[in-house]
Amino acid sequence: MPLSITLLRTCSYLRMWRSIPSYLVIFFALCAFCYAQNSLERVQATPLSNQEPPGVALDLLFKNPLRQTPKIAPDQVITLHDIAPFVPKSERFNTSVLQSLDIFHKNNTLFIVPKSPLLFGVQAKLSQDKTFLRLEFTPLLTPENKQVSKASPAKKEDFLKNLLPWDYVWKVGAVIGVLLLILFLIRRKSAHQFLFPKVGLEPSVTFVKPLDATHKLVTIEVRNQLYLILLNANQSVVLDKIDLDFSLKKDSNRLKEDLVEETKERLRHSKLKGTRV
Repeated sequence: MPLSITLLRTCSYLRMWRSIPSYLVIFFALCAFCYAQNSLERVQATPLSNQEPPGVALDLLFKNPLRQTPKIAPDQVITLHDIAPFVPKSERFNTSVLQSLDIFHKNNTLFIVPKSPLLFGVQAKLSQDKTFLRLEFTPLLTPENKQVSKASPAKKEDFLKNLLPWDYVWKVGAVIGVLLLILFLIRRKSAHQFLFPKVGLEPSVTFVKPLDATHKLVTIEVRNQLYLILLNANQSVVLDKIDLDFSLKKDSNRLKEDLVEETKERLRHSKLKGTRV
């Protein structure tokens, strides 16, 4: 075809396009845009009672056949593009696998957002005329998996029992407690014997001498030591401590007489009240 003829035809097409009113152009553009977008006519969510926990079926009815398949993201969010705006819808569930199901429109895209603390799967079914879409949200935990999950804590308990035999631990703890009690009693008895031994080391009063109406002189022998104690109605005073040996024990009477005289001498120069020697 000659180039001149092609140019003439192009110019004629441009003249015809310019002769069309602008409102018709806008009308045709809106019609094309509306035809490109599909509209959602009905949304209905129903529970599936044949499962435990019950699943949820979401039925979507569109005006025109769908020219695309729903996209399911890893977080189970479902999207459909080129959908006309509609009123958002939200469903709440108490005993099903889902807690809530939100359906809304954003940027010519239909969003279906399910929320659940449990693991669930999504199955999409499209009718033959492609105007009806069913989405089934079903739990992934089957009865067999439930039995396995129930059995797993028992296995953990058995593993812990095998790892740490509690009966053996209690027995060992009881034996250790008894041994500690016996050791405590032995140490207490040994301490008592150390302070007051049986063989010649028990405290014994060897001499009592009244000095006057209010004072007495007492000697107590403990562990080869002689304690000279002055007693009165108000207080007791240790006057002296004497280490005993065999020579002193042989002449103990003479020693006691000397102690009495020495005590009287001290009392004469003391400041104790009511002292008369």
